[in-house]
Amino acid sequence: MTGTDPAELISRLKRHRPQMVELASYVSLTVSVDRAFLRKARLRFLPRTAAGLEAELWFSPLVEAAGSRALLLDPEASEHLRRDLAQRSPQLLRQVREFTVAEHTRAPLVVRLYEELLWSALQTTETVDTHARHHADRVLRMVSGEGVAAAVADDTGRWALHYARRLPTHLLGRDDVWRIQVASCERLGLGLPDDPAGGRTGVTVQARARVQHTLAIGVTARSDGIVLSRPPASGARILHAQGTRHKVRLDAVSSLAHTAEPIRLDLLDGQSVHLPFTVVQRTGPDGDLRMSLSHPGSALEVAVADYTGSDPSAAHCAVLLPDGTIVLHRGDGSESGRVLAESPLTTRSDLVLSADGTTVSYVQNNVRHHRSLRPGVHTTADPTVENVQGSSSSSTGTDATTVASRARDGSMDVRATTDGRILATSTAFPGRRTTRLIGQAPWRVSSLAISADAQWVAVVGNDSLLMELPLAPGRRPRETQLRFSATRVFAGGDGGWVIAGTGGPVGLNTEEGRSYRIMPEVDPAGGVSPTWGHGCVLVDTPVAQMDVLTDIPGVDCLLVDLNRASGQEHDEFALRLVEAHRRGVRVVCGLDVSDAQEEVLDAVCHWLDQSADGLRLAGSVGAAILNDVRHLVDGYDDRMLLCAPSQPSDRRNEFHVVPASPLISTLGFALRSRTMAGGAFEQAMTQLRREIEDAFSASFRTLREGRVFQWGLELPPALPQSLRKLAVAILLSLPGCPVLPGRMLLEDGGGLALRRLLELRRNHLALSRGDCLVVDVGTAYVLAVARRHGDDAVLCLVNVAHIPTTVEFRPGQLGATTRLQDLFDGSVLTLSDETSLTVPLTAGSVRWFRCIAQ
Repeated sequence: MTGTDPAELISRLKRHRPQMVELASYVSLTVSVDRAFLRKARLRFLPRTAAGLEAELWFSPLVEAAGSRALLLDPEASEHLRRDLAQRSPQLLRQVREFTVAEHTRAPLVVRLYEELLWSALQTTETVDTHARHHADRVLRMVSGEGVAAAVADDTGRWALHYARRLPTHLLGRDDVWRIQVASCERLGLGLPDDPAGGRTGVTVQARARVQHTLAIGVTARSDGIVLSRPPASGARILHAQGTRHKVRLDAVSSLAHTAEPIRLDLLDGQSVHLPFTVVQRTGPDGDLRMSLSHPGSALEVAVADYTGSDPSAAHCAVLLPDGTIVLHRGDGSESGRVLAESPLTTRSDLVLSADGTTVSYVQNNVRHHRSLRPGVHTTADPTVENVQGSSSSSTGTDATTVASRARDGSMDVRATTDGRILATSTAFPGRRTTRLIGQAPWRVSSLAISADAQWVAVVGNDSLLMELPLAPGRRPRETQLRFSATRVFAGGDGGWVIAGTGGPVGLNTEEGRSYRIMPEVDPAGGVSPTWGHGCVLVDTPVAQMDVLTDIPGVDCLLVDLNRASGQEHDEFALRLVEAHRRGVRVVCGLDVSDAQEEVLDAVCHWLDQSADGLRLAGSVGAAILNDVRHLVDGYDDRMLLCAPSQPSDRRNEFHVVPASPLISTLGFALRSRTMAGGAFEQAMTQLRREIEDAFSASFRTLREGRVFQWGLELPPALPQSLRKLAVAILLSLPGCPVLPGRMLLEDGGGLALRRLLELRRNHLALSRGDCLVVDVGTAYVLAVARRHGDDAVLCLVNVAHIPTTVEFRPGQLGATTRLQDLFDGSVLTLSDETSLTVPLTAGSVRWFRCIAQ
């Protein structure tokens, strides 16, 4: 009936086929009219008519769609028929209503709901509306999967959306109807329809949350980007996000990007998504970063110019995307324009920018094209173009050269061989060519370039290391650790470098506000310890509670003390271990090594063969048995070995453990003395800061030496229940492997929100792997530590006192940090260059801030 006035159509039909219109009115209070219902309606309200009237309605213009078993009235015509009947005869309308209810007593709940809504639109009583809301709530619960199978909930959602579009606009504006539509779309992984009422963001968020669940997502950091998997792939880092079995939405953004605009990813069940990133950075002659940009996807080529300004008629950098699009960037990294591909079949290659950045050149369909970026200048074509950058080009031959480059003035050639040697050949004096070895790369060189002043050679090789080799005598080589894998290097006109590559840190944000930072990890212990174990939190639990704890977001590793387990629990543990692995949670076994050496080694072999992820040794650990266990663990891939912090370590052993017992003892004393007078509390807090500085400075020296840095940070003994959560919050703010009693996560309430702390620690590498610096905040009552891992920095504040207090940060005290973002509520505090910043802390509170630089 599109374009047709329903009132005009019905009026015309009434003049020629009045009984057919009457029959349509008697079935207008339902959404789907089957043959039996239509027959009964005719016999009930038009008993003197023949069955042919049913066929007449079936094929009339009042019907939007008809199948072999049922018909659907046109929504607009149906609405007009209902209102006309209500005006003509309210008593007859009630009879139609009673008839419809009686016939559809066993109809699906969705059908009955929409019939209730149609009826409520014709009535003004509160009772009718309450009845409709009751039905809507029942449908919403079904769509949410409450008490029904997943397949039933899916079908309910499909029918709810099918019938919803047939409702009048004023009914679609009801919040309960909108909730059902939102929940159905979310459940089925569909986009939301237009909101007829508008402005119902809160209602939408609540409805989506009804059908969402916390799901495990696997993420693997690769040299070129990240791989997301659902269910998590083997060995992947486990993240948690709200979603449905059909879809989980994530926003990804490269930390090196020139724009903060995220990339929306819809991860389906059973799907694996690879998201690569192309990165380009420019450094100055002193190594300072002057530009950074990143593009999602693997760029085919990158070209750069000496020009670094912001004139829109010139570009500093050009990136060729796989679809043939060329993206142009200014000197600050911002995008200045695009050269779109002419068709999906367009292929481009050999991308070049002129030195002044005003011309981009590329080969398309075997023809070299020159496109001027200046207004009014057209594209030209010719067979050749000069590469003004002099960047490296690949070659092979008898000299086993992989890449080579020539200085801009032609005075020097540099090449790399297949075995990583860097050779420089002087061409300043024809006939007197001299070649010398200037350096050795640890990998096969993929690109090299000579600086504009011909004093340095930059070398990269699909690695995060930039090597700079001097061409002039008297200078030492330089190495710079990059935050991505470099594949190309260009010489900048100012004496710096432009480095292009892939990967780098990636931020992942979930719709419910969780934030994760993903970056390729390098094992600083040289493989002695598995990377996953560095700074992980161990949740201590009995065998019986393993399953329930693995469902808590933030729990990545369980510690199960098998010394306290019975024989039956040992059998149960083997089954629960398999289930924990299926959910992406690792399990470390606690073993007592006080028994005979042979029994200890048998137990170690047994549980490692059962795929336990690690061992935690307790009891009297001697040097001999420790070495034997160490060698056994080395025979298994990716296994962790921990010792209780009170165990002495033999510095002559390969396995080195930094004792933590002085720190734990001091922490317990400080917490217990928080109400003492006479300066005892202040002295205890001063000692605690000293213990933290001493323990972790020694620990990181050990880490740099290539030894193992991991030991269990257990709660101080004899600590009152009221102080245990505060102690856990402090341990989660420090490096190491905190041991958290599982029962504390299962307890209700708790102002410190331990589950949230646990999840935040896992989401920020600074908290699990970062270094530790004690910060002076002007009060002895507050423990403040700054944690940093790469460019991820977190400030942890813990008010140990039983009274409120404040801390003050002086201008410049936190270095380059300009803003503090609260990790709990997302609020931001801005630091000034002129005035101090005061941060309030309630009694016994914990605040974690992400440190954001300008």
